[in-house]
Amino acid sequence: MSLSRKSPCLMCIVASVLVTLIVVAPLPQAQAQTPGGASQQAPAASEEALKARIDAAYTLMMDTGRFDEGYAQLRATLLDAARSDLYEFTVESYSNAGATFLNNQILDNAEEIFAEGLKTRAMQQDVAKRADFYLNYAMLKQAEKDYQGFVSMCATATNLYAHYHGQESQELLFANDVLATGVAAFGQIASAINIEQRNLKLAQRVAGTDDRFVWKLENNLADMLRQMGAPTRALQYDLAVLEKRTAYYGPDHFNVLVSANNTAQDYLDLGRYDQALRYFQQDRDVAVVLKQEGNLVEQADAWVLYTRALSGAQPLDEPTLAQLQRLTGDQSYPEILAIRIANLLAAHFAAVGDTQSSMSQFERASSIAEATYGAVHPLAFAARQAIANLKAKTNPTAAAADFAALNDDMLRWNWFQVSTAGNPIVAEASRALADDMLHDYARLAQENASVVPAFAEAVRRWPTLENEKRDLLRRLSRLIDLNDIETRHLIQTGIRLSLAYQEAASSGDSSDDPGAVQPGQVETAYQKATAQVMARYSFSQSMVDKPLPSAETLLQSSQALIDYFITRKWRADRESADPLEDERLYAIVTRKDQPPRMFDLGDPRRLIPAARTTRMADLRSSRSGQARGAVPMVDLDATFTGLYAGLIAPLESSLMGADTLFVVPDGKLFSVPFPLLRDRMGATLDDRFDVRMLTRPEALLNVGADQGLPRNGKAVLAGGLDYARGAQKGAEPLPGTRKEVDAIAAILRRDNYSTEVLTGDAAVERALRQRMEQATLAHLATHGAYRDEAEGGTNALNALWQSQVVLSRSGDRQSMKRDDDDNRLYGMEIMNWDLSDLDLLVLSACETARGEETFVGGLRGLPTAIDIAGAKRSLLTLWPVDDAGTAAFMTGFYGRLAGGQTYSQALRQTRRDARDGKISRAHDPRVWAAFVMFEN
Repeated sequence: MSLSRKSPCLMCIVASVLVTLIVVAPLPQAQAQTPGGASQQAPAASEEALKARIDAAYTLMMDTGRFDEGYAQLRATLLDAARSDLYEFTVESYSNAGATFLNNQILDNAEEIFAEGLKTRAMQQDVAKRADFYLNYAMLKQAEKDYQGFVSMCATATNLYAHYHGQESQELLFANDVLATGVAAFGQIASAINIEQRNLKLAQRVAGTDDRFVWKLENNLADMLRQMGAPTRALQYDLAVLEKRTAYYGPDHFNVLVSANNTAQDYLDLGRYDQALRYFQQDRDVAVVLKQEGNLVEQADAWVLYTRALSGAQPLDEPTLAQLQRLTGDQSYPEILAIRIANLLAAHFAAVGDTQSSMSQFERASSIAEATYGAVHPLAFAARQAIANLKAKTNPTAAAADFAALNDDMLRWNWFQVSTAGNPIVAEASRALADDMLHDYARLAQENASVVPAFAEAVRRWPTLENEKRDLLRRLSRLIDLNDIETRHLIQTGIRLSLAYQEAASSGDSSDDPGAVQPGQVETAYQKATAQVMARYSFSQSMVDKPLPSAETLLQSSQALIDYFITRKWRADRESADPLEDERLYAIVTRKDQPPRMFDLGDPRRLIPAARTTRMADLRSSRSGQARGAVPMVDLDATFTGLYAGLIAPLESSLMGADTLFVVPDGKLFSVPFPLLRDRMGATLDDRFDVRMLTRPEALLNVGADQGLPRNGKAVLAGGLDYARGAQKGAEPLPGTRKEVDAIAAILRRDNYSTEVLTGDAAVERALRQRMEQATLAHLATHGAYRDEAEGGTNALNALWQSQVVLSRSGDRQSMKRDDDDNRLYGMEIMNWDLSDLDLLVLSACETARGEETFVGGLRGLPTAIDIAGAKRSLLTLWPVDDAGTAAFMTGFYGRLAGGQTYSQALRQTRRDARDGKISRAHDPRVWAAFVMFEN
């Protein structure tokens, strides 16, 4: 039967639907027409008579050649039921009829039945069976590959199950499982894992861990984790479920067979072929005993053959090749097996130089993957990547086009996965799936200079997973009137909330945190901003669609942009002690009106080896007896020697004539004090260039704005704080901070600044937020800290909760949660503040520039939080600093700033003054080199 399939609109369902489906409010009831006319009088037919007519219609449809006649009778009977007041019977009959056609793969008729049933008067009544109707209709939408329809119907079903049966009912748990597996089938695997993990947790609480339905959920969750590229985590579930099912059902049961096969696939992904063969053999043994219809034994044999061939135990001779090729075309075997075999064959043919056969097999894998899972699924992406790599050997231009298209699709897919992941592990796994593509794309660009501009644009977008809506808001901000403050603030709010939600969702701190930004807020802010622009301006579509300016058009002739970017090639087991097959650090250098140049700097693990990482950790944690976190007692030269040769020297030819460097770090490079790096002659980078650090590539869009301290602004300063809270002593006092803020206040007041100084117990969290959200400049002189797992931090806790600034009356308690009264300002809290009016935020505290290396954004810490909050720039520290030295350094910095120097000039000159002994207590590089300014 021919079926017209609808194109799935994967990005048109907002994240809120997927994140909050498990807990939703009852739907309002609506009025609708009954098929055949709402005013018709219901016929006087009994439920028994209608049921008999329906049974007769089914019997007729099963007779040879009488399907259409029986179907017409069924439709007529259902319409009669719809005209009656038998609401529950009507809903159930339509639901069962649609499900029957669906189960028999007669999708056109199923669609007619469900569409008609949806319009009936019965579907608008208070009937619990409506939940079953919507769930069955959702499963039809899944079969039709209508993603939006599936989610919509399934959301309504879960809504109704919760309303009629309760949040902990078996019915709702089952519907949520349908939702999760369906969402996974459409490629939105992170969302699916999020839903299924919550569903499993609820089911375990309600039914216990020994319930068979709980085992089913664990089985399905493992399948999703395997699809996401997390076989180690999938294996934990599959082994447990296999053990439980074997104990309950006995060794020779179909569910045991399924679990054995899943476990074997986990081991297969991990490259543990002996274990994979063991469990595939168990699969086969059960199949032999069951003697069921179908080809279960032959399927197990095919898995064994594939595993032996993949491991090298089975030579790929002509008979084996012929047998494997037959399997890829036999639809009685699992699609995932056919895809795997096609990829194996493609790799074999490529190795022996048969490019045509190799391409044919890759295209076969791609065709099966897209037909089975859709175009936006990891398996489909992997097939497209393999094709692009094969083209790269003979047709780099075609390969570049393929990579560009694949990059765009994977970026959109990754944004959606990360934004709906619900926990950092899944978010990182989702992002890691793109690493293989970026690794190969970078290699193509390195070998073909014409590809570099497109790859450079990809590099711009990946660190923050820049999506179409944020991109549009950035374009609009460049079009509106410079003095239109109201519209500009709406645009900034839209960008800020979008980034805050993405960061919280990717780290698992959104849906369970009522204070976190929620997806509905993001969409509302976007709609407000775009509506305001439409109301006030008449931009043509061509103006709106004009891309953001490229780096080469933004830079001046004396400026250079260095964008560092790390690509990774992962092993199958990303959670092993050695998860990386390869890691490459690239630098993309852009100059005015010149195409970007790309440099392969090698393995960053060699540039910053373990010994140097240890010294960097010592730099952060070793302390003298001084206050404010103290002076680190390690040798800076020993820590950073050689980094210039690895990070800057290879780029020298492209930096000629430049006096300003914009540097976008990635990963561990956020911890490197670039101005301190010395060349062969002993000159620091700070001696040769004005070094300006950017948190992300998009920050370059703002470098043309005024870079000096705004005149007649408003400043809030905090220092000399009293940390005691009742009987709790709190952090050690910092006597130098009171002198620091008083001296800065005097400088700013001479510059006509409205300045407020908070000291003692006045700098509490609520008061500080109110003032900072209205200020031009904020300066907090206090304690700050970041603790990763190696330094006593909590591994399971988001790094943004382990990055903090200590305020007045904070005491000894560290709640690491959203609390406006605990007076510990965590990164996760700052991220939700609106600091878009702040020209500069100075955290004159220890380790405020630190964070956790992450594949989403490069760094997770206070620099991330401040950037998301909207502050234009921040001055932070990379390691603990001396109290008196910091106070003197900061006073010198503000003096130069008030004297008319730009922010970067003032910081650079203050570093020089300190280095030359002109600033008391700050001459040690462990003081002046600790300060880094990030522009956002």
